[in-house]
Amino acid sequence: MKKNIFLFIGLWLFCSFLSGTSSEIRSDSIPEESVSLIFAGDIMGHSPQYKAAYNAENQKYDYEPCFRFIKKYVEEADFGIVNLETPVAGKPYSGYPNFSNPDALLDALKDAGYDVLLTANNHVADRGKSGLERTIRQISRRNLKFAGSYLSQEQRDTVYPVILTKDSFKIALFNYTYGTNGHTVLAPDIVNMIDTNLIKSDLKRLENKNIDFRIIYLHWGTEYQLQANEQQRQLAAWLANLGFDLVIGSHPHVVQNAEFLQIGDRVVPVIYSLGNSISNQRKENTNGGIMLQVSIGTKNHKVNEISYMPVYVYKGSLFGKFQYYLIPTVHFKKNTQQYPISAQDSLTLLRFDSLTTDRLQNLQLLQY
Repeated sequence: MKKNIFLFIGLWLFCSFLSGTSSEIRSDSIPEESVSLIFAGDIMGHSPQYKAAYNAENQKYDYEPCFRFIKKYVEEADFGIVNLETPVAGKPYSGYPNFSNPDALLDALKDAGYDVLLTANNHVADRGKSGLERTIRQISRRNLKFAGSYLSQEQRDTVYPVILTKDSFKIALFNYTYGTNGHTVLAPDIVNMIDTNLIKSDLKRLENKNIDFRIIYLHWGTEYQLQANEQQRQLAAWLANLGFDLVIGSHPHVVQNAEFLQIGDRVVPVIYSLGNSISNQRKENTNGGIMLQVSIGTKNHKVNEISYMPVYVYKGSLFGKFQYYLIPTVHFKKNTQQYPISAQDSLTLLRFDSLTTDRLQNLQLLQY
């Protein structure tokens, strides 16, 4: 467990509820005890990415440069969670549409501080049964937690949902996908599908298990659409009413809007899409995503603080190494000399930052 230093000062976050009224999540005093989590979007594995990670001298793959500028943010959280949207199915490696990336990608994610890899997404079965199973085994060998796909019902019953524990405070993390791109998942393998009956049953299994907080991360929505669709909105409202305390999504490959749903005396944040964590997609709005930081009070069992940081995917050379570098835009604007990128790349980064922050005006921007 990492050192928790995500403590913020004062009152914050004016929100827009689904009904159109406004309110705020308010923390009149910072709780003495809290759990911090950081979430990131889609880890894609396009062929130019693993080619950039290859070192011809030692014939090995190295993704460490990709994550070096965000590592400290992930490490500072108690738990880091990210969507792994590529199997590590072994050679031959491949990009879109049927991904398989080197195992070194998992090593880099662990080194960056991530604790949980989510695998319920439309690319989980790209390389068939063997690819799905190998991915689970490689994740497990690195002592990383996972959610979304399983070798059997017995394994699913044993490790799902993921329970994140700090001291005696328990967070249950759920993960589901809308589909698998038409690839059949062969028994006994399982991929969690978005099914209201299944979700309801999974949540009910936790009754009398002393769970303090419930998070669901969904692979859903329409690709490249900047606003959540009606199906997402309706499902989010159903999930909030069912008892989930936080709803997070990915798949559209762009950052979508956020909402705060008033359910009785509860406020449930819904972040519809975190966008791409890393990918080779270069069109506007696909060239980055956000990292979402959440602080949960262990006394009141509520989200006390929620904020985000835009992260731009820079494709180019830094310090003599061509790679895909994740650059936090807030840090870039304060420390441009640390990132000697071209003037055109700087403009593209700043436009990504502007478009993203304009879309998330009801979320607090994470400042460092």
